[in-house]
Amino acid sequence: MDLILRGGTVVTAGDTFDADVGIEGGRIVRLGFGLGPAAREIDVSDLYLLPGAVDVHTHVDVEFQGLQSVEDFHSGTVAAACGGVTTLIDYALPGPGQTPLETIQAWHAKARDKAVIDYGFHVAVFEPDDATIQQIPDVIADGHTSFKIFMMGTFEQNIGGFMRMMAQVGRHGGLVNLHVEDACCLEYLARRFNADGKYGAAYFAESRPRAAEGIAAMRGIGMAQVAEVPAYLVHLSCEESLESLANARGRGHTVYGETRPCYLHFSRARMEEEDGILYAGWPPLREADQMEILWQGLESGVLQTVATDHDGWSFQQKKTFDKVDEILAGMAGLETMVPLLYSQGVLKRRLSLNRMVEVTATNPARLFGLYPRKGTIAIGADADIVAFDPEARKTIRAEDMHSAADWDPFEGWEVQGWPRLTLSRGEVVVDRGRVLASPGRGRLLRRARFSETVARL
Repeated sequence: MDLILRGGTVVTAGDTFDADVGIEGGRIVRLGFGLGPAAREIDVSDLYLLPGAVDVHTHVDVEFQGLQSVEDFHSGTVAAACGGVTTLIDYALPGPGQTPLETIQAWHAKARDKAVIDYGFHVAVFEPDDATIQQIPDVIADGHTSFKIFMMGTFEQNIGGFMRMMAQVGRHGGLVNLHVEDACCLEYLARRFNADGKYGAAYFAESRPRAAEGIAAMRGIGMAQVAEVPAYLVHLSCEESLESLANARGRGHTVYGETRPCYLHFSRARMEEEDGILYAGWPPLREADQMEILWQGLESGVLQTVATDHDGWSFQQKKTFDKVDEILAGMAGLETMVPLLYSQGVLKRRLSLNRMVEVTATNPARLFGLYPRKGTIAIGADADIVAFDPEARKTIRAEDMHSAADWDPFEGWEVQGWPRLTLSRGEVVVDRGRVLASPGRGRLLRRARFSETVARL
């Protein structure tokens, strides 16, 4: 064997047990005791061995409203690895006139010489024309099996095309990801607020209300049912959308939900502070009582995943626009997602440790065609393993984080629990915060069809 991790406690979605882990050729080949010999051994006594997190919602290197993010696939994946994320699936956004396959090629060109962990892509579709719809089977056959629809912007003008697109994805075994905010509500409120001179963070949450999210969630789920395609609702923030999700799942429909760390840890009161505009996102932060509803949704199984929606913007970029429909959305989160879920979730008994593994690693891998290669610690799986120190204490400081963003939404937060080692395919890529991985070692992942791999979650 190439490597043995000795003395750790293995944690999966379904079990917790003491075992040594034997690794060869980048895969886990043995679990147990008395393993050996190996070319290298690492003592991981008193540490949890967690499967590396699979973040299925990132925007690592993106241009929006004429601004280029300060993050790229090197800094972004380094930050991910330092925080215990060993796989990400980024949203490939098409440029003018780009086909889905051309979009994937463009995004891969950004990542292939920079990424230090493995990565895949969801294909966003803005214009569901006939050529795009016809290419969907080829995109899925190439291993890119999920597609994104934003139910805002020009969604209403293209509603027929989006229905045809959804049906095509369903026929070929794919999954549709839905950004659920109602276009009509958002357009009406933005026009009204701009006309009244109501600019800035103080009005942002009101311009994208919970009702708009709830309406879109109900509608999107209904559209998916008619189109006969499984649906994944991204970054849910409030009880209105969770109610639609829970009702649909209760009726046996194939629909899943994701939330973001910011909705679990911040309320909209943060938007009223001096630098509140930094915390703007789509959807916006909600009232404090919604935070507990989301925690309950994770614990109960109404929600299946946590993902960051990571955007690496600078402090100055976030302050560029102040009209409610132009405010720059997004914040960094790849490095802090897992430690914060442990510190604020597991230690506060909102989630079990096994459930934390399930929503950050196992469920994302299963939903997006990567399980059991990713998302678990088992013989035959990639050796994407995080040796997590449950006693480590750390104060989050932007200057200590590895994102290229010059601010961190959790600045000054004290957390207990932090990764000591991160392994990607059996290679130690981070050791006590020291990055050992070379740019470009990450691999593009081709994923299985949803229809081929997923038992009901």
